[in-house]
Amino acid sequence: MNSNDVRSYQSGDRAPIQPVEEFPEDDFEDDKVEIPEPVLPDLDLPQSELDLTMTFETLLSEVTGKTSQPEETTKVQKRASNVLKLAQENAKLQEELKAMNERLEAAQRRQEELGRKLQKRPTS
Repeated sequence: MNSNDVRSYQSGDRAPIQPVEEFPEDDFEDDKVEIPEPVLPDLDLPQSELDLTMTFETLLSEVTGKTSQPEETTKVQKRASNVLKLAQENAKLQEELKAMNERLEAAQRRQEELGRKLQKRPTS
């Protein structure tokens, strides 16, 4: 290092870069270690007949013995339709019953009014 280098180093700058000595080439590059590929054991496993295109619901229904999903869906939809029809019919019958009660009450009032008029009438 010369005196300029020392001054610049003391003033807070980085030390000058010194050339790195070149290392003699290693002889290890030619001696590459070969790692053997792992050997998998040769197992004689039976082939599976599992259909991997099946859905979870299909598998579950086969295991539990239940009917397939579309059949159950159809049954539920039919039941829902029947319940809706019955609810509509029930509402209609309730309206008819209310109308009949109103007519009956009106008829009873008229009958009572006629009975009162007959009682007020003088008998001759």
